[in-house]
Amino acid sequence: MMRRRFSLSRVALAGAALTMVLGISLGPAGAQDATPAGGMSVEEIAAVTAGEEYKLLAVVKTLSNEYWQTMERGYNEAAAEKGVTIDVLSVPTEQDTEQQLNQLQTALAQDYDAIMVSPITPTNLIPALLAASEAGIPIINVDEKVDPAAAEEAGVALTTVIASDNRDAGARAAQYMIDTIPDGGQVAIIEGKAGNQSGLDRKEGFEEAILAAGTFEIVASQPADWDGQRALDVATNILQANPDIVGFYAANDTMALGVVEAVRAAGKLDQITIIGTDAIPAALTAVEAGDLEGTVAQFPAEEARIATSLAILALQGSPVDGFIPSPIELITSENVGEMLAPAEATPAA
Repeated sequence: MMRRRFSLSRVALAGAALTMVLGISLGPAGAQDATPAGGMSVEEIAAVTAGEEYKLLAVVKTLSNEYWQTMERGYNEAAAEKGVTIDVLSVPTEQDTEQQLNQLQTALAQDYDAIMVSPITPTNLIPALLAASEAGIPIINVDEKVDPAAAEEAGVALTTVIASDNRDAGARAAQYMIDTIPDGGQVAIIEGKAGNQSGLDRKEGFEEAILAAGTFEIVASQPADWDGQRALDVATNILQANPDIVGFYAANDTMALGVVEAVRAAGKLDQITIIGTDAIPAALTAVEAGDLEGTVAQFPAEEARIATSLAILALQGSPVDGFIPSPIELITSENVGEMLAPAEATPAA
């Protein structure tokens, strides 16, 4: 298989988009700009502080995943920076949809001023969100999108959404394979949890871009439920059935690292390109070591800070836009050093 490195020379620091919002560096990027809220400039959003001691609730998925650990850290830092109280709820695994719903329903009795939610699935929190909406509690949807049609049908009023373009994340992974594997070949996708919108969007973005090249064939696309061990097992089976595979795309890094172990066991780490998503610290280390070819970075700590600012704005009566895009960037050996330094200086909680 003919392979070459794709140069990302002269890329700007990822901070460009969200540094403007929060005045902090995010790492390398050519990321899309964040949208101002309600006509406010991003500088004005950055300056938002609480005029009173708001009590906020953040619901993340599971702290067994470094991505959500990093988001929790972002919420904790935002609370200190902005003078608010933020309680963070999580569940043991990304399969615990009912437990996440029950947690939120119970928490709503504790008089939170606003809630910031990252549902496990697009619909699992709808009943609790309806109760919050009916109580007039601002709802900031963070990272994992609530299904807008289901929310509208149920009568849920989301205040705003801050999330990455997950189709673009998948497309960027595909483009890297197109650029670095000029001969094309067979590739496979390790999906997230069935029915999960972010995973579906990443899969579809990858599929559309890789097939458009005309030189690649998708020989397998299977879910591994965001789990590393499941991904190892799924990838092992795919490799046994398709020994000529040249690339794997995994919808998150936990699964990508499982794929790395499957490919390592097959003795093909130097033959197969593996791309993950999220840029968790373990994945960045794997990129630096050359085990993982790349990962599409998202910035969960910064999403948490923006979500906190948006919650404060909503409580202060300021209008906010319905969608705030969060930047993403492909991280490879060319630019991983720019991400590793801050990741090591501020490890996930």
